[in-house]
Amino acid sequence: MRLDAAFRRRRRRIGIAPLIDVVFILLLFFMLTTNFTHWRQWPLAVSAEASAARSDDARALLLRADGLLRHGGRAFAGDRPEALRAFVREAPADLYVIDADGVSTQTLVDWLDRLRRAGVARLALAESAP
Repeated sequence: MRLDAAFRRRRRRIGIAPLIDVVFILLLFFMLTTNFTHWRQWPLAVSAEASAARSDDARALLLRADGLLRHGGRAFAGDRPEALRAFVREAPADLYVIDADGVSTQTLVDWLDRLRRAGVARLALAESAP
């Protein structure tokens, strides 16, 4: 008589209760260790202030899809912050109006950040024609 024949092995099922506990602990871990970014805000004028500004204290800046910021015949690249700082030092109190038609939001935000670091105090976005 064989004893192992009498004790048939049953397949063990994986218990779902410990799996739910593990998933809950992982969820808590990732929620508590996530680093939330602090959103920055820039005080931007609406286009009414930009259009109401006198032409002698407003500087029109063109931002296009190539990523260069232009004013008159000058072009500023994002990798040369010293040229942008020198440009802003000429008139830091002026209103800088940015025309960013056809530019991605990330490119615009990057340039707003660069202008703020360069010392621009007053920024406005130009309204593009529909």
